Parts: sequence; C-alpha cells; structure tokens
Amino acid sequence: MYNVLVVDDEMIFRKGITHLIHESNLEWTVIGEARDGLEALEMIQDQRPHLVITDIRMPRMDGIQLQATVAEQYPSIRCIVLSGHNDFEYARHSIRSGARDYLLKPVNKQELYTALGKVEAELTKENESQSLAEHIPSQQVIRQQILSSLIHGNSAYDEGELLDQANISFPHTGIYCLIVQLDRDSVTEQRYQQNDPELFFLYIQQFVREIILEPLQGYTFIDHHQVVALINSDHSEQTARQIRSLSGQLIRSIKRISQMTVTIGIGGGVADLESVPQSYREAETALLYRLISGGDQVLVYESSTTNTMPLSRLEAADRHFLEQLLAEENGQELTKQVQAFIERLCRQISNPEVIQQQICKILLECYEIALDYNVLNEWLNKQDMGGILQNVLLINERQQLARYCGDLLYSLYELIQRKEGHVIHAVDQVVRYLEEHYAEPITLSLMAEKVYLNASYLSSLFKNRLGHSFVEVLTDIRIREAIKRLIHSDEKIATIAYDTGFVNIRHFNRVFKTETGTTPKQYRDSRRHYQHPV
Repeated sequence: MYNVLVVDDEMIFRKGITHLIHESNLEWTVIGEARDGLEALEMIQDQRPHLVITDIRMPRMDGIQLQATVAEQYPSIRCIVLSGHNDFEYARHSIRSGARDYLLKPVNKQELYTALGKVEAELTKENESQSLAEHIPSQQVIRQQILSSLIHGNSAYDEGELLDQANISFPHTGIYCLIVQLDRDSVTEQRYQQNDPELFFLYIQQFVREIILEPLQGYTFIDHHQVVALINSDHSEQTARQIRSLSGQLIRSIKRISQMTVTIGIGGGVADLESVPQSYREAETALLYRLISGGDQVLVYESSTTNTMPLSRLEAADRHFLEQLLAEENGQELTKQVQAFIERLCRQISNPEVIQQQICKILLECYEIALDYNVLNEWLNKQDMGGILQNVLLINERQQLARYCGDLLYSLYELIQRKEGHVIHAVDQVVRYLEEHYAEPITLSLMAEKVYLNASYLSSLFKNRLGHSFVEVLTDIRIREAIKRLIHSDEKIATIAYDTGFVNIRHFNRVFKTETGTTPKQYRDSRRHYQHPV
C-alpha cells in the first residue's frame, strides 16, 4: 500500500477526495488531511507519505510553495496539483517543475484514479531498488554541493566524474552567475516569523526555474539565504541583455503575485568553470549597490564603477560623534540618529565598499568605548568583534544595515547609562562653547556640526533640556557678559557691544532693552549711582 496526504483549505474538497480514494481498488491509503502548506509540511515530516495531492490557492503557504519545499527537502515524494480554471498557468508551471499531474476542480473520479495509477506504477517500478537508493545521497543534494563548491572556488574542476554523477553540464561558451535576494523590508516581521524563512527562498527559486531557466539552460540552488543561478549560454551581449530582461520579468512577477520584492545581482559572463567564482563575486558586488540605490531592481556588475566622493569629505567615524549619540537621554532617539546617519552615508557615497569601511570604523570605535567603560563582554554577548564586522560585510540592504547598527549602539547605550562618569551631553558641550566664544559669530548650524547632530534636532534638545531655545541661551550669555563690562569697566558701549558678539550698537541696544527693560547707558548709570550714592 502507498500513502497519500490530501491538502486543501476547503473541507468539502478534502473529504471528497479522501472518499474517492477509499472506495477505489487502487493501492492507496489516505494518511491525513491538511488545511494549508504549513500544516502539510508538519505531517509530511512525521509521516513521509509517498504522494501529496495539493490545491494551489491556500492561506499561509500555497500549493506552489508547498511543492517547491517538498521537491527541495523530500525529493522522493510525488505531488499532484489541484487547480481551478484560473490557476491553470500555475499548474502548468508546477508540472514542468516536477508535479506528476494536475486535476481541475471539481475533481473527476476517473481522472483522479488515472493519475493515482500513474504514480503507483512509478513507485512499484522503483520499489526493488529503494533500499539501496536510501543509502546513496540523492542526485539533487550532490548537485547542490557541487554547484556551491563551484561558485566559492572549492571544486577540483578536472574531476568531470563528479559533474557527470550529478548530471551537470555546461555545453555553451558562457556562464553567468545571478543572485536573487529577498528585500526584507518588503516582508513584515510577522509574516517573516510566521513562516520558515527557508520557504521564502524556495518560493523565489521556483520563479527562477520558471522564468529564467526555462528559456535559458542552467542550474539554480539556495546558498546562504539567497537563490543562486548559473546560466549557461552563448557568451554575447545578446545573452547578457536577455538575462537582464528575464530578471526584470522575474522581479515584476514575484511582486505582482506575492506582494514582496527581490533584488537581483548579475555578474559578468565567464568562459570556463575555473572563472565561475569571479562571476559570483561580481554578482555579489553588484548587490552591494542596493545600499545606495535601494532594492526591487536588477543590478548589473560594472567593472568601471568608482567612488566619486573624496574620503576627506566623509563624516568620519569619530569618537566624539559616537559619544554624543551615546549621551542621548532618549535611547529610541539614539537609534533614529544612527539609522539617519547610515541613510545619509549611503546617499552621499557612491561606492558601497567605502560605506562598509566607514561602518566598520564606527563599530571598532564603539569597541574602544566599550573597553573604556568596562562593558565589552556584556556588549558583545559572547560574540567576537570579527564576527560582528563580518555580519556588516554580508549586509547589502540599507534598512537592514541601519537596523543592525542601531541595535548594536542601543545595547551599548543601555550599558553605558548604568555607569558613572557618563559622557557630557551635547547641549552642555554647546553651552560651554558659547560661554567661551560668545564674542564670535555663532550659529545653530555651526554648533550642530561641532557635536555631530543636525540643527533641528539640536534645537529640540535645547528646548527639552533647558526650557529655552538656542538663540535665547546665546543671547542670555552675551547680555550677562555685557552687564559685567558695563558695571566694572569704562569701555565704550559700542566696544562692549562688539566684544560680546552683537553686530552693531543699534542691535545691542534693542536686545539689551528687551532683556533688562532699560538701555545699556541707563543700566550703567543706575548701577553706578547705586554703588556710589552722593
């Protein structure tokens, strides 16, 4: 007897198919029913049926995703697809990807029995060699291992026997590497966590097979949470254009059907297997430009790409800048500032590798700060700094990089907040500067630059911390100094006005009267009369 699992979100169809199978004379037993792909996968893991009969349209995980997952994880399990008339195109693609048959709903009894008979015949034919096959790695697993070794340069290319064993061949003159990555910001955290993340990549891989590898020869596999395709065709500009065009079609199809987006990096064509790692590295480099230009697009490697912004103009990974961030009284505001800084960095710099270098410098400076505050072990939380930097180099999505760094600095902020001898707040530093340099031309923007904050945010800090605006604080400092000089010196009022930072005597007189209720001369005369009465 052979076992079958029936998967459909509508109970009437599940029960109907189960009934038809039970009343047949075929060698089939229904071992369970599932309402969607996720429930089916749990049952498949426990019971390992010989066949899965699945609907296409279901909540949580549909039949296309289920089929792709089964093909990847349980290649010996067969699938039969159920579909309505509107789903015929999906069903056709499923057949090409390995489904044994499709049945239109409502299911016809004779068509169901015919389909089951075909699968039964296949299983019977394979039954004699089944015990031996179980001890031999599947061809699909071997193929994935070999292809992964190819792109990472770990293969012995002269060992053609391995390629033959996995039925891998590259008969054409060109090999192009293509990498598809999920844009994480296009998937809500709830949706991502509710599903096994691997399922997203299996879903994407199915589109790669259907859209790119049907018109072009090649292979696709999942490697380190990304879908990789090696395309074998003529080495020509026409092929390169076709790959770009199909890649754009793939992006649009995934977005239309699943409401999520992907980004594709394409490496240059190479002429032999030894050069495949070069095309793979080029595809990775192309994907780095997602930091600059965003996702949901095709990114093609360009060897002439250079950085157009002088490094001297970069906002350096300066300890002063970091300490100001860590001095924030509001930890959530710190996270926003870090993310805004990284967003700005990605907009200003045209070379993603320089962006990564700057981020690594920032984190290394944080490492020194953590050491100084004696919180390093707590901050790293059993990780090593090399691993953290390696994580940065693996991120090519701007929002993801901003979140990662923001979380790291926030955790350091929380540890430092518990320590004594906390760093000086940005507002306190500005006030100290104003008290020493009040005679100079001073603006809010100038002060914001000195403490590595933007002007509007520094202005809000003044209001929150002191209850007064930046201009009010600066004016108060200048008027207090002017009062001292009016009382304790014989300097001309015009000289005092100039030496305390006012642009002219008229401006000084107006501001002084607003603040004190009298003119500078009246104030001087009244105070001296009070000190030396007749």
